Amino acid sequence: MATVYLCIGTQKTGTTSLQYFMRANEGALKKQGYSYPYMDIGIPDAYYKNRNAHFLVYHSPDSVEEEEKKEKAYQILGKLAEEYENIVLSDEIIWYQCNKIKNFWEDVCEKFRKINCDLKIVVYLRRQDAIIQSLWNQKVKGLPGITEDFQTYFQKKMYSYFPLDYYAHLQKIAGYVGKENMLVRIYENGQFEGKNHDLLSDYLDTLGIDFNEDFVVAEETLNHGLDGNFVEMKRILNGIKEYQGLDNFMRMPMTYASDARLEQNPQKKSSMFLYEEQVGFLKKYEESNAKTAKEFLGREDGVLFREPVQELPTWDGNNSEMYQDLFAVMAEMFCAQEKKINSLKKEIRAINNSLIFRGYRKAKKMLKSK
Repeated sequence: MATVYLCIGTQKTGTTSLQYFMRANEGALKKQGYSYPYMDIGIPDAYYKNRNAHFLVYHSPDSVEEEEKKEKAYQILGKLAEEYENIVLSDEIIWYQCNKIKNFWEDVCEKFRKINCDLKIVVYLRRQDAIIQSLWNQKVKGLPGITEDFQTYFQKKMYSYFPLDYYAHLQKIAGYVGKENMLVRIYENGQFEGKNHDLLSDYLDTLGIDFNEDFVVAEETLNHGLDGNFVEMKRILNGIKEYQGLDNFMRMPMTYASDARLEQNPQKKSSMFLYEEQVGFLKKYEESNAKTAKEFLGREDGVLFREPVQELPTWDGNNSEMYQDLFAVMAEMFCAQEKKINSLKKEIRAINNSLIFRGYRKAKKMLKSK
């Protein structure tokens, strides 16, 4: 019987980097009896190549087509279960999308039983104040048209789709898969275990994988949030109708500029919360977090997150570095355009050279025929 490790997030806990790592190291994984399969079931978005558990929450207007794709996925997994002892699946949106699908966990458990697989759930938890700031940041960064500032997002509870009462949500899942099959980890520096005591080591250790020399660690996948000034510039840009139809082309230049500026000044940290507001928000989850620590991590002290709540300055748009950050964004955009222009020039030269060469050969052939 194979074991399926279903990694359900949560979002903003390094899941993209982990998914890219697993895809890049399929050979090393296979040596240890693990498969990180590419679920080729006809879902059109290439993004799901690495989010290989997406079939579980895939939705189509055509319910028959949706069911066919899911059945195809289980057929693929059933064959893999005959070859591998362990199968790893990952999609971070399962953490909240499972609440939107009727009988989700009941059906998932039943389907995996039918293909002779044990199911274990892997989930990383991040402190609630940090995760809602990061979720808002990601929306502004990734979705043109999102123009709400953080206070609007927070006051209107636009994060309510995302389960923040960790204990209640974990208990619900455990009711189907069994508490012994819940592998709950904490996304926080100082709490990572494994070979290097970082997220990657912790993840592989949780899955029972030996992090040996067979694995290649590529450059970190860029999925960082935007620093305060940059997320504000992007939020304003999102409200421009012309920009909304241009494939969000400023997303990466802004990310590069934000990373570069933060690297120059790593102490430049701020919060979107007012400190008192932040402390009050976290107080709502004290009991839930304590129960999670005790029952899912075996911590008698009931401490889930160990990093203290820092009293950071609240971000204010009227700051002295705004013009420097704006210039950094402009420079990144100009550089990106220049690279594109140079690339197009090379393509044009190659085409012209090809045409000249073909014309020369044709003329030479005509002269010989005379």
